[in-house]
Amino acid sequence: MLTLRGPTGARRGTALQDLGIVEDGSVLIREGRIAHVGPTRRIENLKEARRAVEIPVSGMVVMPGFVDAGIRLSQQVDDAAPLKRGKLSCLYNEVLTLLRACLQHGTLNAQARVLGQPGNTNWALQVLRQLARIGDNPVGMIRSWRPGSPATAESVQSLSVIRRRKLAYALELSLAEEHATRDGAMAELPSTLAAASSASGFTVNLALNARCNGGAGEILSQACARFRPGSIFCPPELGVAECAAIAKSSAVAVFSSTKELMEERYGTGACRVVDQGGAIALASSYDAKEAPIFSMQMVVALAVMRCKLTTEEAISAATINAAHAVGRGHEIGSLETGKRADVVVLNLPDYRELSRRFGLNHVGIVIRDGNLVINRNRSKASGV
Repeated sequence: MLTLRGPTGARRGTALQDLGIVEDGSVLIREGRIAHVGPTRRIENLKEARRAVEIPVSGMVVMPGFVDAGIRLSQQVDDAAPLKRGKLSCLYNEVLTLLRACLQHGTLNAQARVLGQPGNTNWALQVLRQLARIGDNPVGMIRSWRPGSPATAESVQSLSVIRRRKLAYALELSLAEEHATRDGAMAELPSTLAAASSASGFTVNLALNARCNGGAGEILSQACARFRPGSIFCPPELGVAECAAIAKSSAVAVFSSTKELMEERYGTGACRVVDQGGAIALASSYDAKEAPIFSMQMVVALAVMRCKLTTEEAISAATINAAHAVGRGHEIGSLETGKRADVVVLNLPDYRELSRRFGLNHVGIVIRDGNLVINRNRSKASGV
């Protein structure tokens, strides 16, 4: 059993190697929360465990549900025109189908990134409303919005609407290429950033342009100090200065191994951040057109094969650190007392096989909020 229990906050540096393994472990669930976790012999002797329903999972890997730190929903529709009722219905059904597929592959929580269209904030509002309709079923959804252009009166007003109606949890801001053109000095950032820093109730995330590699370290350091981002979406290859700036910040660096595979771009940015003591998370960066891969099992395998992470680092980055990247580390991402009972059982004899037996869905059982939602193994529950 991989508990991923450990210190408060995202795991950094060598701490990413610690999966909190319990060789013969059990989880006691009460009212959707984890009541106790530890060795089976101790758990089964607890008074409240005597009337519990038991699900046998001997010989399998038990771990927290995967957390996808970023599913892109920028191109679920073909254009930026206002969405009509038919397209809205189609968008709703497509996203719902995608999230159901994520659940089948062990992803129990995901951040939906809505990337706005330039000059059309109404488009993003329509998409966010549809996502809010879906809510937290079938998986927990954390919504974020990135404006398609620098702040205008319309986008600032939309920001107020989004905050008031709780359509999004985070505001994502792009650190574009032009901010790295003054010999390491910080160029004037878009007014969107200034608006975001004063928008109470929003978590600010940053997205690095793929060309911000070398020369952008000082700019990134200043941006981190000014906006204190929860996470930073990074390209696969980062310069030493950029990695150092991320490692010194409180942000979690989010990397994707799937989009880079499609584009045949591989980098060592994730390893560099880890080596410098930083926190990393993994995301599928699913995009209906550019990178249609949503399985976090595959993301873990690719991170090991292409990004040169260890299996332990990749699993930590896809669970507890991804939970912190989306602002939910206190609720999900590990099997610890008091957290939500989001548990995945993999039909594998050893967790290290996850990065070796890639391309298959190893999920046998999924428990979400204490409810058995997938039982592919047809395990029979019994009284203790």
